[in-house]
Amino acid sequence: MKKVNLELSADQYKELLKLVYVGDWVIDEPENIVLNDLVQTIFSKANDAGLKKMVEFDKELELFLPSVEFDEEVIGIVDDYEEECFWDHLIYRLSDRDVDKKLGKKTEKMSMEEKMELIDPVTEKYIKEFEEHGLDNVKVKID
Repeated sequence: MKKVNLELSADQYKELLKLVYVGDWVIDEPENIVLNDLVQTIFSKANDAGLKKMVEFDKELELFLPSVEFDEEVIGIVDDYEEECFWDHLIYRLSDRDVDKKLGKKTEKMSMEEKMELIDPVTEKYIKEFEEHGLDNVKVKID
């Protein structure tokens, strides 16, 4: 297998560590040997980059793992991302539902572009509502 070498500054390496950790967290494929090897290879160089506080070696598991400090930093990044995804998905799904309810089966024959033209104005209304009121006005009818 052909090898690739990268030269990174300590700052670039720190950002790469974050990318790899967040990517591994999001992908979440423990059985993916190539990915796991990559994560371990990147994590193993933390000490060389002067970032020993970010990654620890667990002798029992024989794995490089994020330190508590690094974990807390990344959790903040992931939390922010998940918060943004929550609102994006909620707004899109509600908008899509409303357009489907209004037009019924007509939406099935529309191109994605045509449907998005109808969804966009509804999306703007939901964005405004959630920016102003959060979830305060959301009601779920449970039978």
